[in-house]
Amino acid sequence: MWADRESEIDYLNFGEVSKMTVDILTSPGMLPISIGIFGNWGAGKSSLLKLVEKELKDSDEKDKKYIIVNFDAWLYQGYDDARISILEIIATELNEAAKGNETLLKKTKGLLGRINIFRALGFAAEGFALLHGVPTGGLLAKGISSGQKLFEAASEESQITQEDYQNLTKEAEDGKDAVTGLLKDTPKLTPPQQIAAFRKEYSEVLAELKRPLMVIIDNLDRCLPSNTIHTLEAIRLFLFLPNTAFIIAADEDMIRGAVADYFKGTSDRHQIDYIDKLIQIPIRVPKAGIREIRAYLFMLLALHNGIGENALEKLRCKLEESLQQSWKEDPIETDSLIDLLDARTNENLITAFELADRITPILATSPSIKGNPRIVKRLLNVVKMRANVAKRRGIPLDESLITKLVIFERCAGADATSELYQLIDSEIG
Repeated sequence: MWADRESEIDYLNFGEVSKMTVDILTSPGMLPISIGIFGNWGAGKSSLLKLVEKELKDSDEKDKKYIIVNFDAWLYQGYDDARISILEIIATELNEAAKGNETLLKKTKGLLGRINIFRALGFAAEGFALLHGVPTGGLLAKGISSGQKLFEAASEESQITQEDYQNLTKEAEDGKDAVTGLLKDTPKLTPPQQIAAFRKEYSEVLAELKRPLMVIIDNLDRCLPSNTIHTLEAIRLFLFLPNTAFIIAADEDMIRGAVADYFKGTSDRHQIDYIDKLIQIPIRVPKAGIREIRAYLFMLLALHNGIGENALEKLRCKLEESLQQSWKEDPIETDSLIDLLDARTNENLITAFELADRITPILATSPSIKGNPRIVKRLLNVVKMRANVAKRRGIPLDESLITKLVIFERCAGADATSELYQLIDSEIG
């Protein structure tokens, strides 16, 4: 079985794309910049982000030039406003980078405090809505009468704790009177003023740190439309600020759908324009063809058949070299790979590689699979699960046959699969 998660090991020759991305990020004069890593579900966007991060860290070993921030938009959905979440994570990383410099540390703590003010401003706005008879669930979720606590925390450059939020919730029953008190005591602060101040302080912090900030955003296309747009709005706050880069992985069609859902009545052109204004350089995940899927299968099957780490890396490098030379050379022979691994006595691996050669064209070209790495891996996992069940039951089913059935189910559809199994039953197997 194979885990369905992103990997820092390049099985699909994505290294060329990750190096190109890092070249853009590290070229003099390119920052600030926003880069979009676009691709369908399962195409390998998260793995490509991992490779980009690894490339940045590898180039950063000696002088620690980059501050790298990872933000999983899906992870925070439902727990906090997406705009606040990403601001807080960035400010927290800057605060960490400023340790040892008391003057700078005070400024980074000021950024964290200003984020609490953003929270409070949103809180006060909900209270205002309630006073005027507009129902709001968010107000009750955060509590009512201790809104001033948020402002106090902000002015003291500290963060709100989980206990603070629990206390706010307990006081929510105070209702309208508490809201009146909150609004009465609230400092006269406006969002535009706070945003301008945040951008100014943020720019000063990065100028003093003299280190570019690289923000890597993943799983944006898994979010609800509102969360997707709120995250993009937070990114917009940082656009064109010095020494900042955003690398955003997403399904472009999903983002376009979120824009259409959030901004009702927008045309296709407006949806495209919205993305183009936020993403300065689009990079699309390369579609895996027959050779890429063949190499991907060889790597997965070698891993499953107990090939050691060093031999596995030799195999990866050889396959990568073959893919890079595919414009002028034929695919590398399976026998050559077996010899490379010194695996002439490994019958299971030889059988697995032969099976990979037979199924690769279908996996790469079928309209139901389209060479999607995640779908390929899922199909292999289904094969292994069924093979294990057959083995436990003592059913003499060859894994090649199970593979054919699994691929047939995926490609031919439910009705054809049902008819096939009825025919098998009628003929008693």
